[in-house]
Amino acid sequence: MKLERMLAIIMYLSGKEKVKAQELAEKMEVSVRTIYRDIEAISCAGIPITTFQGANGGLGIVEGYKIDKSVLSNEEILSILAGLKGLHSINKDQKTKLLIEKLSGVTENSDYMPAGNEIAIDLSSWNKNDRLHLRINEIKKAIRLQNIIRFTYYAYGKLTERKVEPCVIIFKESNWYLYGYCLLRNDFRLFKLRRISQLEITDEIFVMRDYSIEKFDINGDIDGDKGPEIVLLFEKSMTYAVDDIFGIDNYEVMEDGKIKVRFNMGIGDWLYGFVLGFGGNVEVIEPLTFKENIIAMAEDVLKKYRRTE
Repeated sequence: MKLERMLAIIMYLSGKEKVKAQELAEKMEVSVRTIYRDIEAISCAGIPITTFQGANGGLGIVEGYKIDKSVLSNEEILSILAGLKGLHSINKDQKTKLLIEKLSGVTENSDYMPAGNEIAIDLSSWNKNDRLHLRINEIKKAIRLQNIIRFTYYAYGKLTERKVEPCVIIFKESNWYLYGYCLLRNDFRLFKLRRISQLEITDEIFVMRDYSIEKFDINGDIDGDKGPEIVLLFEKSMTYAVDDIFGIDNYEVMEDGKIKVRFNMGIGDWLYGFVLGFGGNVEVIEPLTFKENIIAMAEDVLKKYRRTE
């Protein structure tokens, strides 16, 4: 554990000009005294650690020092490569491509080719005409330059005009999101990128606000209400679909074999389409208004087909 912690300290320091010992202690979940002992051991190992004095001081690695590639094993480098290739599949960034080529040269050739084929991460769409990567690159540019962006956003059946201070792009559960400070809501919000249209980078500069991506709550920060509890009852034959959508063990199996699922979501067009797509293989239990609307929609569909007979 000590060796792993020391390596983590080295990598953390290598990415920053200087870091306070207290920050390192919190990151590594040890005392400040332990951090100073680790720093002494790292210095004895030949890595030049310097101390910056004063109120804004801290610890850092001497400028210009290069960390030897032996710090990372072939297996660790291959894991990094898998992630970088996944990132490059969606943003097509030349710098990412060059980094992949550099790291590929670090590994032993005999080890790299077979190991590199164990995992392939491709975040791009099956639709080769998909333009999502262009939207991602535009938002990345706005984040880097700290420009406010303007766009039209579709959620819960409504279009709204938004101005947002972009913070970070997130890939979560098969979807891309923008996390930023919404000037309409006066709070941090999460926006699904596929619901964004007419994206424009403005000339307005903003100062990045303090936020913690590790602590954000997708239910509390997503743009729109958390929504009521939805209760659905699926036929037993839909077990494979329920497993795929909601995850194994995230539902209740009833005595008759039917499957009850509970989740919170805003009730909008997507949810109606999702439920109706299962036809007679699912029944809405709660809320009552949602159930009544589903019944009305199903009756409208039935009337339309009866008119065509």
